[in-house]
Amino acid sequence: MEKLLVLVGILVFLSWGNSQTVVNDAKLDNKELKCLVCQASLKELTQEVKKHDQSRTVKIGGHRLDADGNYDAPKTIPAAKSELFLSDTIDAVCNRMDDYVRALWKSNGTLTLINMITSTGGLNPLMGEVDFVQDDDLNKSLKYYCEGIMEEFEEDIIKYFQNEVEDVAQKFCVQESGLCPKKNKPAKSEL
Repeated sequence: MEKLLVLVGILVFLSWGNSQTVVNDAKLDNKELKCLVCQASLKELTQEVKKHDQSRTVKIGGHRLDADGNYDAPKTIPAAKSELFLSDTIDAVCNRMDDYVRALWKSNGTLTLINMITSTGGLNPLMGEVDFVQDDDLNKSLKYYCEGIMEEFEEDIIKYFQNEVEDVAQKFCVQESGLCPKKNKPAKSEL
């Protein structure tokens, strides 16, 4: 019986090893990695903003008189467009980078970031299509890059969401920040 259990364990290990491999931290291009982090973090941010209750509103502005003595009543805007909400959400989105790993697509060897956990809480079904990249920092650099991008460009990102710009990740990461080259389009969408 003991030999049977050992044999079954070896077969399970070998079948898993054939479908999933881990490659050592190759000398990856930091610019490409920053681009991928920018795109992933802004997609996460967009999802978080969309999940927010759109019927909630907040009042902005003060109860002041302008230079002519006219009353300046506060404006009511959707809470998801408020600077406070967006700033708090931006601060929290980089914590999600802990769920991401670097990987190379098996089909073409292209670097990608894979979210290990889907929005429903299950494992990402695309994990079998990639080889994970093992790195020395346990992917902490993903969160570090995210925090750097969000800190440097927070005001610009807030304006994009307040103005309801479509495809924020593409427009911001390519056009505004220049973190991604103009020709960069992900091979597959993993979000």
